[in-house]
Amino acid sequence: MSYKILQGDCLEVMKDFPDKSVDFAFVDPPYNVKKDYGVYKDDLPEKDYFEWCSKWIGELKRISNTIAIYPPKKHLLWFWNMVPENYQIICAWSPSGAIRGNFIHQYIPLLVPKKPVKRIKDHWWNVQVLGLGYYYREEKFNNPGQTSLDITSRIIDAFTLKGQIVLDCFVGVGTTGIPCVRTGRNFIGIDLNPEYVNVSEDRIYKASQQMRLL
Repeated sequence: MSYKILQGDCLEVMKDFPDKSVDFAFVDPPYNVKKDYGVYKDDLPEKDYFEWCSKWIGELKRISNTIAIYPPKKHLLWFWNMVPENYQIICAWSPSGAIRGNFIHQYIPLLVPKKPVKRIKDHWWNVQVLGLGYYYREEKFNNPGQTSLDITSRIIDAFTLKGQIVLDCFVGVGTTGIPCVRTGRNFIGIDLNPEYVNVSEDRIYKASQQMRLL
């Protein structure tokens, strides 16, 4: 099992990856909703946002055998059309979620490969997501788009095998790498922000050291 975190623009970094050199890619991309990622402008004209997403999705299709995406709900159909070979999982929870207008969000969709490596349900109940507020029990970091470790762990377990290579081109604070090192997957993460790269390396290193003690 190995891991590495690369700092840089994912489009530039992924250009150096050979075709089909990664077994599985899981991404929770910026949603273009004006979050402060420090070094990235999360406030593009919608046309520019979709053009940018088309580029990194195209690179993922080139270098990875399978792809899973944690898409923005309001653009779910667009992402679905970009990866039409994928399937949908619904993640739901019972406490009141984030309020958007008069809608109380009670679920999030995931776009995943059609063929998991084990039998799984397409409805995951009571998952951990930041929108739970008080009910969110995972450790929080200084990243406004922090990905759920609960969801990520389930994704890695359901769609990858031990020894395979997993890529996250928006690694943020390293969440995807943690279940990888815990379960014997190889991991590559990419992020533009040097601060997030440092946090990712620290979190994943600690997770790998904990596994050595077991």
